[in-house]
Amino acid sequence: MADIRAVIWDMGGILYPTPFELLDGLEAAKGWARGTLPRGPFSPEGDPEYARCSTGELTESEYWRRYQRASAARGYPVDLKGEIDWTGTERPEVMAAIEALSRRFRQATLSNDSSEWLGYGWWDSWPYAHLFCHVIDVVTLGVRKPHPLTYTTTAERMGLDVAECLFVDDMAVNLDGAEAVGMPGFYFDHTRITASCARLLSHLGLGS
Repeated sequence: MADIRAVIWDMGGILYPTPFELLDGLEAAKGWARGTLPRGPFSPEGDPEYARCSTGELTESEYWRRYQRASAARGYPVDLKGEIDWTGTERPEVMAAIEALSRRFRQATLSNDSSEWLGYGWWDSWPYAHLFCHVIDVVTLGVRKPHPLTYTTTAERMGLDVAECLFVDDMAVNLDGAEAVGMPGFYFDHTRITASCARLLSHLGLGS
């Protein structure tokens, strides 16, 4: 990977867990039995509706609206964006990988939905901003991944060609968008965090 000079990270599901992974605490706080709320792609049977997000057939925002409507209809009303506390939930394995990569690569974030979960302007007080050359939320760009401008603008701000940036995401549609403009993509499986981190480091020549 001698041509890669920067790593651009998606955030939700990679730097931060998915909402599915935080449901144990939410159910406990509400006095509901563990497993009351569906676990989407983490459930043994998977989740065809969530899989449609990966292909771009369904936005994640629409998925969560449907999820909450279905839960309320079953007698379990929940406001995931209002009730989940993200404080301290950054994935330690991923943060360690970012630290390791910082010795050789410039890094940035490029997120579609972080503002919906963390609040508009989250980047101004984010405690990990110092690890990145740029922290970009698409609400500041006016277009969302997989729009070509999200990738080209991020590369331009880093002073690099798109081909010099590796884009890391857990959604195939966003990786396809990156690769369509000439930016290499790396699929991060958010159900296999440790393995995904190891694959990424190896891919970039930092494996053990």
